[in-house]
Amino acid sequence: MAHGIGNRFDDSLQLMRSLETRGWWIGLRKWLVTGILLLVIYYAATSIAAYLSAPRIEMTMSPIAGPVAVTVAPATKGEIRHTVTYTGTVQPWFDVTVYPRTAGWLERILVDVGDRVTKDQVIVRLDKRELLTKLAERKAHLVFLEKEYERDAQLVREKAISQSEADRTKMMYDEAKAQMANVETLLSYTDITSPIDGVVTERLLLNNPGQLVNPGTPVLKVADVSRMRVQVKVAEQDAPHLKGVRQGEGTEAVVRFPALGNRSIEATVSQVFPPLDPVTRTTTAELVVENSGGAIHAGMYAVVDFVLGKKADAVLIPRQAVLQVEGQPTVFVTDSVVAMKRPVTLGLAAKDQVEVLDGVKEGELVITKGSRGLTDFQEVRVVAGL
Repeated sequence: MAHGIGNRFDDSLQLMRSLETRGWWIGLRKWLVTGILLLVIYYAATSIAAYLSAPRIEMTMSPIAGPVAVTVAPATKGEIRHTVTYTGTVQPWFDVTVYPRTAGWLERILVDVGDRVTKDQVIVRLDKRELLTKLAERKAHLVFLEKEYERDAQLVREKAISQSEADRTKMMYDEAKAQMANVETLLSYTDITSPIDGVVTERLLLNNPGQLVNPGTPVLKVADVSRMRVQVKVAEQDAPHLKGVRQGEGTEAVVRFPALGNRSIEATVSQVFPPLDPVTRTTTAELVVENSGGAIHAGMYAVVDFVLGKKADAVLIPRQAVLQVEGQPTVFVTDSVVAMKRPVTLGLAAKDQVEVLDGVKEGELVITKGSRGLTDFQEVRVVAGL
């Protein structure tokens, strides 16, 4: 029995030693794996750092072998205009509201919106019957007083009455004449006429016969549309460059009407209203355009190109030929074989063209497309389009 107990003790001791050996190996393996991972991470980090810190060789030459395809345009001489563009609103040259000059009952409005009228044309009629009756009474009274005046004048000559009695009759006769003239004037006011040649732009009163109208009742609006005013709000930075005819030589402009297929009219600034709006920081410029055909209407939208500068004999190149290289305007010219970089001095600029004051001569070919990435004296091949 003692021997059995000893054997079991030896077996237990051997098992414990086996477990200790196995735990030590597991720990050692964990340390080995961790160390290998750290070495891999370290190697990767140092490799990336070395790559990022390595010097780079910038590619300045075109990666395309052979000549670079470009399009060109010749520098030409011609007129250039520097313009700024704004939008404006059209108003009639002259606009009046027609009022009755006397109170009366409406008989009929003879015109409607869109009708053309001439100065002194009857456009509204008031009822005349009451005034015609009053006029007949005044005429009868005047005839009576006229006879009385003639009788008294004869009696004065015959010394039958005094001159003062005849003068009283004369005064009554003159007053009756004035009253009849007043009725005749009021009667003429029942035919309301247009004060100008123009077009009826608005009817302000219903065409209801019998309604009472007074001198303060607006009836119609008539506008002179033979010429039209185009009013434009101009920003404060451009306003000082504009001059109206009243301020001297008017600034040239081109007025376009999108509603009329961008029909354009050459015009001149007629007036610049100097007060600056403190809210919008704009001032108003006005142009007058002829409207003989009547196609331009009040309220129409207009686009105005103001000519702030003009030169008749300038060297011109397309705007797309100009590059900015380190803040310096630059172009590439070519002899159809190589590209040559030229710094340039620019002048007036238009929408599609720019004036070159120095750097390019008339007739030289400038590269308009394909110039980005070119280097001085790089080979090029001129093509019709890109």
